[in-house]
Order: sequence, then structure tokens, then C-alpha cells
Amino acid sequence: MAEEVPTRIEPAFFEESIPSSISDLVVEIQAAAAKLGYSLHNDAAFELSDLVRVMNCYYSNLIEGHNTRPKDIERALAGVEIEEATRPLVLEAKAHVVVQREIDRLSRDGALPSPTSSEFIAWVHRRFYEEMPEEFRFVEGRDGPKVEIVPGAFRSKSEDDVSVGRHQPPSSAYVKAFMEHFSKRYAVAQAGATNKIIAIAAAHHRLNFIHPFMDGNGRVSRLMSHAMAQEAGVGGKGLWSISRGLARGLKDKTEYKSMMDHADQQRMNDRDGRGNLSAKALQDFCEWFLSVALDQIQFSNAVFSFDKLESRYRKLIEDVIDDKRAPDIISAALKHGSIDRGDIGFITKSPDRTARNTLKALLDGGFLKSSSPKTPVRIAFPLDYRERLFPNLFTDGEIDAPKPPVPSFITQTRTKEAASRSSFKPPFNEDEEFQKRVSGITALQQSLGARSTLGKIAAQELATTEPTTIDWQFVEDRVISQSIGEYGHSRAEVIEALCEFSPGAVSQEQKDEIEKRVFAAAPALAAKYNKRIMDRKPKR
Repeated sequence: MAEEVPTRIEPAFFEESIPSSISDLVVEIQAAAAKLGYSLHNDAAFELSDLVRVMNCYYSNLIEGHNTRPKDIERALAGVEIEEATRPLVLEAKAHVVVQREIDRLSRDGALPSPTSSEFIAWVHRRFYEEMPEEFRFVEGRDGPKVEIVPGAFRSKSEDDVSVGRHQPPSSAYVKAFMEHFSKRYAVAQAGATNKIIAIAAAHHRLNFIHPFMDGNGRVSRLMSHAMAQEAGVGGKGLWSISRGLARGLKDKTEYKSMMDHADQQRMNDRDGRGNLSAKALQDFCEWFLSVALDQIQFSNAVFSFDKLESRYRKLIEDVIDDKRAPDIISAALKHGSIDRGDIGFITKSPDRTARNTLKALLDGGFLKSSSPKTPVRIAFPLDYRERLFPNLFTDGEIDAPKPPVPSFITQTRTKEAASRSSFKPPFNEDEEFQKRVSGITALQQSLGARSTLGKIAAQELATTEPTTIDWQFVEDRVISQSIGEYGHSRAEVIEALCEFSPGAVSQEQKDEIEKRVFAAAPALAAKYNKRIMDRKPKR
């Protein structure tokens, strides 16, 4: 058991000297963020920032295994009725956007508290769970029954203790002390513009290391990172998303999880700093995280470049509106933010009646918007044409933008992996892996989520039957049914739990079969879960 003292998170920062690889990244981030949205009118940038919030929440939820269509998120934000089957996930995504809007408003008003203060972090969690649908306000308790999440409350009781993969966060009784230390350390660490940016990366890992809440830690940490970027002056008018970068990585989608795990490791030797954790691993993580941030800022610079955006928008209008004057109005709205209705004729060089018809076509198509029939019109970005206007926001495609160098740690790791794959490996012993997984069932019961469900169901079987005679596929199917149909766990979580820990999923063939069974059963089970939640009477 790790020592339960707040200094367990040290080093929290680079106390003596900042590595040149990191300071160089900071300079590039500052320069790229300063250019972002520079040529856009503030009104146009404001409209775009709402789109980026949807993108941020889409990717933040994707990291958690929750895949929600951006169009559904925007419909929920607009108050449009959502299909019952997708309603919980969509409302969860909406909650993320609502909280980020509040953070951005505080930043614009100059009222944003210190993003690393315990009070702000608790506020983010509280607001997020106040907006969450009821079915996502519960987590599976260690002893079986579901436990309601208290919005904004840090873990404090022994039954709140958790484990996260290989990492054992501080016991719940010590979380408050850890968070007080976290707040004080990063208040000091953020002295100066350079340090503010580096602290975004360092604090992101250390907050997750503490894991202060029963649930929602990942989303809260990503919203904290967003707020820290605003506070550090590299928010770029709200036009870039850290979550998109974390979900995609620099080279592959597994980097976020592996880099978080890498930064958890203990100090290796006397040359690896003076804290409890590895200083070198913190440097690796910060270099990777800041490279991801730079990659996303450069991506947004390319997507939201005024010249390219204007060109794409004009081409779109030419294709969908049969009026050669319409593109000029769009260009004017992009440049000036809003246009008085009386100026439309001047812009299009046409009589008032013709100008009104052109304007009506643009308003009806959702390309312009207005607060009332008499007020000025301003640019809009309709849902149905988002991919044409902003290619690859929600896809894995590439765009013509400069790429930051891949950090040396990632490169070295891949080189070692490639060398390892090309060298001789002893044959995988399935019997040993089977026994190892059987032995781990007892500990698995103390986990959370689908892992805990597997542990409890498997333990029941092991109490009466020899491991080698158990029908493990039957066990796995029970886990799938309970985890998705009764507890609302995601497919990704169930697949990960079974493939990593089930004694019946040792071979790759067995793992592939599990994935097929989960995907086949999930739609009906999710519908069953959602119906049960909807039928339940609300609490009074």
C-alpha cells in the first residue's frame, strides 16, 4: 500500500529547470494560439466556439466509451425531442456542453476562479452532475447495490475507495488533504506565462492520479484543462479542443491511456527526481500532452482559417442556393460579424426586393440567423453542412496542417515494440494465463463497473465448481446481460473487462468472439436498461 500522504503526488512540477523540449513546445503553443481566430470577427468566432464545445464533449465522451452523434447533441441543446433509446447518452453530452459554456462565460467576464482550486474542481463536478440524466447519477457499489453520486462531493468514506487499472488512488479518507495539497502546489507552479501552460499537462495527470470523485474524474480533468488553457491565454477564442487530441493521440488512439499509466510510475532511482513519482515519466507525459495540444491548435488554425473557411462557405452556397448574389452576403457576414438588413442591397448591388429574397433564402437555409425579423443578421453554421464547412472535425481524416514532432518517448517506445515484435518470443502459455485470471477473481470483486460484475458472477461459480469445468461463455453472457441491461455500462467497458480478466477469454479467438457477442446483444440490452430507468418514478 502506498504511503497516504499528499506529497505522494510529487513531483507536481519542474522545480529546478524546465526541459528545453517542453519550453520549446510552450513557445510554439503560444504562437499558434495567438493566430487562432485572429482574422475572424468576434461574432463569427463566438458562433464557432459553440461548435467546438460540441466537438469537445463528443470526444470527451468517446474517451469514456460513449459514442453520441454530434447532430443529436446539438438537437438536445436546441430543445428538440430526442429518441428514447439515445436520450440518456445525449443528455450526458449536453451536460458537458452546458458546463463548458459556463466556464467560457466566466473566462470572458474575467471571473474565472483558479482552475486548480479545490472549490473550482468541485464546482465543475457539481454542475456536471446536476445536468446529468438520472440514470448516470449512480455507480455500482463495491458491495453490489448502486450508489448515488453526490454532485461536487469528494470521496470521503471507505466504501468510496477505488482502484483504476494498476493504479491505487489515495484512500477516500485522505482525498481532501490530497486536494488541498494539489491546489496549493499548482497555485505556486502557475507563476508566469510559461509555467501556466506546462501546468495544464502536469495538473491533468495529477488530478486523475488522486481520482477525487466516485465517478466523472476524466471529464472533470478535461474541463479543468480547458479552463487552464483559457487562464493561460492560449484558449484561442475557444476554437480548439484538448479532448479531440486526447481521443486521437499523435499516432494512435491508445496513447492517452498508456501515457497516463506511464506517468503513474514510481521514481526509478536517485537520478529520477526527489519525489515519490518518476520525474522522467512526468516530463514524458507533459511533452506528449503539450504536443497533442499544439497539434489541435494547428488543426483548428487550418480548419478555421478565414480564407479557407470563406472559400468553403462560398462554394457551399453556390451549390445549394440558386442565387449568385448569396455568396457575397456570406462573405460580408464572416468579415463583419453581423449585417444590418438595410445594407444587403448595397452588398449585393441589387434592388431592395431582390435583396430581401436573397436574404430570406439564406435565413431559411440556416446560413444566417437573427434575434428577430427586424434585427441585424449574423453568420450561422447549419448542422446539415458541418462536414463540408469543417472537414474532419468528427472523423479520423487528416487535414493540411503542420504536425508537431512526435515526442522522443513515444518514438523510442515504438522502436522497442517493433524490435520486440521482430525478435523471438516464447510461446504464450494459455494454461498459465487461465490460472492467473482465476486467481485474480477475488480481487476483481473489489473493482468497479463491469469488472466488479465479472468478479462477483465468477466467484459464485467458483464457489461450487472447478475452474476447468465452468462454462465460462455462460458466465460472460451473464456479465454482458447484467452490465449493459441492468447497470447501463458501455460496450467498451464490458469488452475491456471480459477480454482482460475473464478466464474464458485467454486466446485471441475467444476475445474476438466476446466482442461479437457484446455488439450483438448490446442494442436490446441498452433499450431494456433505458426503458427500466424511464419507468422508474423520480425521487421526491
